[in-house]
Amino acid sequence: MLGKRRARTPDALKLIARSVRFNYLDAMKKNRYWHDNDPVKTHFFNALQALFPEGERFFMDSARDVRDQVGKDKLPPQLLEQIQLFIRQEAMHGREHDGWSQALIDMGYPAMKMFDEKLKRDNKWSRKNLSALSRLAMTSASEHFTASLAHLFIYHRPDLVEKAGTPFRELLVYHALEEVEHKAVCYDLYQEANGGYFMRVSAMVFVTMDLLVRLRNRMRYLLEQDGLWDAKHRKATRELLWGRDGIMRALAPFLLQYFRPNFHPWETDERHDLLEKFSAELTIIDEMQGQEAKAA
Repeated sequence: MLGKRRARTPDALKLIARSVRFNYLDAMKKNRYWHDNDPVKTHFFNALQALFPEGERFFMDSARDVRDQVGKDKLPPQLLEQIQLFIRQEAMHGREHDGWSQALIDMGYPAMKMFDEKLKRDNKWSRKNLSALSRLAMTSASEHFTASLAHLFIYHRPDLVEKAGTPFRELLVYHALEEVEHKAVCYDLYQEANGGYFMRVSAMVFVTMDLLVRLRNRMRYLLEQDGLWDAKHRKATRELLWGRDGIMRALAPFLLQYFRPNFHPWETDERHDLLEKFSAELTIIDEMQGQEAKAA
């Protein structure tokens, strides 16, 4: 439910940088089409997640750069702590998605490395040529997009998680939980840095269009490598994204909330429902986190 008064980040919010490690290659060898035995759905997630490693490094750099420009002494202590934990969470996400992408390369999709290198060059260009605040605006928009995906998984399309095979299902839940936890960190930092409305919403338009282009290019490549970029599978791709129950159509209302001048990410709090909906997956994640902590 949307609050009548302007929302704010919960005072008692705790971000936890969980360390998990999954074996993606073995799972792919057992079932290449690990999402409901469906190549289109499987390659949607393979393509989407391939954007995350370099994307998350972009996010970390943007948050650090604006934090340092504003000055740590001028930011609320709670936000400073959240920025540091956000960076740790994103670093661990990047590590896991690097492993996922490497598994795809090992499975016979070598151009995934080329896509990754291109994104790395683009990020290097942006850090050199764009202001830290504009990059943070793109980061804040991206974080709303990923939090919207988590919202979608919980309330509208739980099948997108439930029909995924292990360990991809657990990775999606793990990532969704932490995206919900830190969904307002960069937004709040952007506000503290006096970021404006026009830059904020322009960044959302750019981020959405850029993501869709990069996603399509990767998804097309993956399906082409399997000899499946034919009329049947192109139609299935359109239906998955834009059909009656399509992912982008379902996401659109939540994404559009970002364009309200008084928007705040914590108008919704998905944490309890996520924990309830995916309790089995989160139990596995907690056990793995405990094992990682003992091994450290």
